[in-house]
Amino acid sequence: MEVRVETTYGATKKFVAAGLEAFNRHHQTGGAPKSFAVTVREDDDARGGLVAEGVGRWMVFTLLWVEDQYRRRGFGTSLLRTAEAESKKRGAVGVLVDTYSFQAPAFYRKNGYAAYGQVDDFPEAGMTWFRFKKAL
Repeated sequence: MEVRVETTYGATKKFVAAGLEAFNRHHQTGGAPKSFAVTVREDDDARGGLVAEGVGRWMVFTLLWVEDQYRRRGFGTSLLRTAEAESKKRGAVGVLVDTYSFQAPAFYRKNGYAAYGQVDDFPEAGMTWFRFKKAL
């Protein structure tokens, strides 16, 4: 057996992700809701987006971002509501999302998400990583 540290990890990441995904599929019944993405646009240009990945009977919102000048104007809330509705339509029973204290924990709380886990001093001292969930 030989174990190596890979300095260029792209191919290894794809290999491990594909293997883990195949393994996980054997333990899920009924199939996961299909993954999707949502964009919010103004003047025909994308100003933000959300990426949702189906895992079991849940959706995980892995990415949500809005350009700085469009924040606090309802763009993020529109993305979230559209993605929640689409998730429910695809058969998801709930949503999971991760965020940091310097990102959007108040935003998720305002939109009905409950924190169920946190790690203090991550990724740096004085910061907190949160995990939120919402039933659909």
